[in-house]
This record gives sequence, C-alpha cells and structure tokens, in this order.
Amino acid sequence: MRDVMKETDRDGNQWLTKENVKGIIYDLYAAGYRTTRAAILSMIHILAKRPESQRDLQREVDTVIGSDKEPRLSDRGDCPRTEAFILETLRYISHLPLFVFHAASQSTSIGGYDVEKDTVIVANSWTIHHSEKYWDEPFSFKPERFLDSNGQLFPATHPIRKRLLVFGLGKRSCIGEVFAKSRTFLFLSTLLQNTTIIEPEGKSLIEFDPRTMVPGLVLQPQPFEVRFVVRSKRNS
Repeated sequence: MRDVMKETDRDGNQWLTKENVKGIIYDLYAAGYRTTRAAILSMIHILAKRPESQRDLQREVDTVIGSDKEPRLSDRGDCPRTEAFILETLRYISHLPLFVFHAASQSTSIGGYDVEKDTVIVANSWTIHHSEKYWDEPFSFKPERFLDSNGQLFPATHPIRKRLLVFGLGKRSCIGEVFAKSRTFLFLSTLLQNTTIIEPEGKSLIEFDPRTMVPGLVLQPQPFEVRFVVRSKRNS
C-alpha cells in the first residue's frame, strides 16, 4: 500500500494521497452503505404494513424460486412484481433528494434558461419523483405503476421507467446501479422466501411516509420495530 501511495502521474503529482483515501472511504460509506441501508429498511417497513402485497410477492418467489434453492440473478426476469416493488420503493423514498453537484462544461440552455459555463447545477431528485405532472398519486405506494396489463415489468425504454432517475442519467449516472439493484433483489427475494415480516406485538407501526424520513445527504427511515416470522417449507 505504501508503494502505491508513492506512485505519481506523468506530471509528477502523487495521485493516491491520504486525503484521497479518506474521500474514497467516505464515498463508499455514503454512496454504498447509507443508500442500501435506507432502501432495505424502507422495504421492510413497507412490507410490514402491507401484508397483502407481501403475500403477493411471496407467491411469486415461491412459484419462480421455490423454497429449496437460493435466489439467483437469473430469477429476476421471472419476478416482475418483486422488481416493480423495488423500483417503486426507490421512487417513493427518493433517499438521495439532491443529485451530486455538476458544473456546465460549456454555456448552454436548459428548459429555456441560459446557463453559463462552469455554473453549478443541482438536480432535485425528490421533486422529479414526486411531481404530479409525471406520477399518478406520487405519495401513494403503487408498485403496479411499473407493470403492464399482463403483470409484466415495463422495459427500461418505457416512458414510465425512463422517468425513474434515482441513479442519475447518462454518462454521469451512478456506476453502482447494476450492483445495487441486483443485490437488492437477492436480499429481498431471500427475505421473502424465508420470513414473513409483521408488525411488533403490542405496539403500533405507523404508515411509512417518505416525507418524515430522517433528513441528511441520504435520507434514512425513522427508527421502527417489526417481527420476522420464519416460514416453514410446508407453508411455502
């Protein structure tokens, strides 16, 4: 590691400094851990309050994957309702309310506004994903908005899918999108395969509302309690 940190670029500048390492670690924590934590905890809360939706997803997992083998990425294409649930969760919570700041590389025009070169541009993800102009009842959790009349997932080229920009857009989009979505599917399908999530005994679990999430660079769900009941293979 010390030898790597001594390496320099063609101009003689040290490219891997202690400050850069700290920045990389922070990026991994904020962009990798905090975002995944927010998404998974939100899904757990939502499922606990929607037992009918949870049973629907469990039926899909039981039919496609069964109870005797672990979920695989190749199962994603046959689990449209699970995929739609993940997409709607990401839209609903919009846990990165403001995209990473960018600067205009040249003077341009955006939406009729003149933008000078080097102007810092901040895209508002929260507004994009909760605008009544683009989403029917944006503060209602509706995974079916990503499914066609036959219950199949809309392709990525469909107008509704193209409005979902939680990972950004174009060449500046998040490089972890494929990894995040695939791992979220594996986690959720495994969870649904093995457990049923229910509300805590003797306590009330409020409805999940993204507007009450803990503020920050990456929004986080409020603390909550649920119970995980192990599913028997006999009932799967």
